[in-house]
Amino acid sequence: MAYRTFTRNQLLVCFLSRIRSKRTGQVFLESRGEGVRKILEDGEAHSGRRPKYELFGDELRLTLWAKGVPAAT
Repeated sequence: MAYRTFTRNQLLVCFLSRIRSKRTGQVFLESRGEGVRKILEDGEAHSGRRPKYELFGDELRLTLWAKGVPAAT
């Protein structure tokens, strides 16, 4: 996920790129291909631990770590 870009749900991408936040006026999806990188960078900056993507057959799980929670040993 961190190294290649592809759209899993084209309908959702189309929808999110057209709607705007009432609060900020920004679209929810600015450009394709930057979401995973942003999640990894911002998640690690927040908690000190890199978010974890795991694929289980057709299911994708993303683990975002809370700030201050130590890594399991």
